[in-house]
Amino acid sequence: MKLLIDAGNSRTKWVWCPSVADEASWQFHALENAQWSAVGGEAELLRQAVLEADEVWLSNVAGERWLQGLPAMVKSLHVIQAEGSALGLKNHYSHPAQLGSDRWCSLLSAWQQFGQSALVVTAGTAMTIDALLVNKHEADFLGGSIQPGLRLMWQSLQQGAAQLDYSYAEGIAWQDFALNSQQAMWLGCVKALTAPIAMQYARLSEQAGTPPLLLLSGGDAQLLHRYLPHALSAQAIIVDNLVLKGLACLAENTDE
Repeated sequence: MKLLIDAGNSRTKWVWCPSVADEASWQFHALENAQWSAVGGEAELLRQAVLEADEVWLSNVAGERWLQGLPAMVKSLHVIQAEGSALGLKNHYSHPAQLGSDRWCSLLSAWQQFGQSALVVTAGTAMTIDALLVNKHEADFLGGSIQPGLRLMWQSLQQGAAQLDYSYAEGIAWQDFALNSQQAMWLGCVKALTAPIAMQYARLSEQAGTPPLLLLSGGDAQLLHRYLPHALSAQAIIVDNLVLKGLACLAENTDE
């Protein structure tokens, strides 16, 4: 059986995957990367799963240290790296392999699942915005952007401004013009995320000729959905586990 692993910047998710078509039966697991070296718990469960799997398909942006935590006796390990093309999707990065495997898998998943032009937004430790342009039966990754996620922005303000040492609180009330400093930090961070989404969506719409899909994924997808301009929020689609779904597409369509 295939084991899919998404080792992200902060968390690792994994799932047993008999097939893409059987997605409804997938049982997802997750752990914080800081717990990866721990004895027992979810970390031990993942290490045991790696040993039992016939194939392990891995997207790793957590770095070499994460890889070193894998058991030595892995039957068949596929560490994904972005390519010039795969599954009918062309990668227009100047150096294709430089594209993060998580972004590549998310784009492959969006292309395979929806088959339409889409702005693919993943909001986690970092926020990425990637443009997928579909023309008939071909798809192109036009490029994208990377910026700090919500908590990283908040932390940078805390660390860089002595008088802005407020605790992070996701439930801060939204106002057009903040009336206290904690609220002002929240407003500034959230708008710094939603504004580039709106801008890149408009640019992709021009290139596509028709309104593309807006796909939101990652831990802060629900929050972004809540604070996007109404016209975008109304049409946005939240898609969980895009990276794992992209891995599943590759695992199912790649010969050993």
